[in-house]
Amino acid sequence: MNSRTSFHQSGVGLIEAMVALLILTVGLIPVLAVVSSSNNLSALIRNNLIAANLAQESVEVVRGLRDENWFSGQSFDNGLIGTWRVQWDTSWTNPPQQVGTNPSLKFDSATGLYGYSAGADTQFKRTVTVSLVGTCNCEMKIVGEVTWPERGRNRVIKAESHLFNWK
Repeated sequence: MNSRTSFHQSGVGLIEAMVALLILTVGLIPVLAVVSSSNNLSALIRNNLIAANLAQESVEVVRGLRDENWFSGQSFDNGLIGTWRVQWDTSWTNPPQQVGTNPSLKFDSATGLYGYSAGADTQFKRTVTVSLVGTCNCEMKIVGEVTWPERGRNRVIKAESHLFNWK
């Protein structure tokens, strides 16, 4: 009778181990799926945030150029109408470049800045388009656009602002 009992107990231990392994596996799969999804989602959010800030930065660069025009006694839209490639330090001494080819922005990890001259290539490309609105020559529409590939499709974020010749 003793040998039968010990044989029965050793089988139960194996079954218990298999059930415990099954429960552990069934519990871990959803947790791993959530972790994987959250990593993917955080990358999407990070890229959207970077692109939105880059688009807004291009609008601010044009605002600065408009202000420089005023300070130098020029028309507010002087040299601004068109589609341009700009970076954070664009000014009339370092003027915007017309878009022919549109290279990817580079990220300089030493400064934390995006530009075209220093750093590692990124997936982001940026343009800013400036146009006059209406016939009064008193309003400019600025559209900063950032594009980047993500999961097999091109993503686009735009920032738009209107600047007026109020001076």
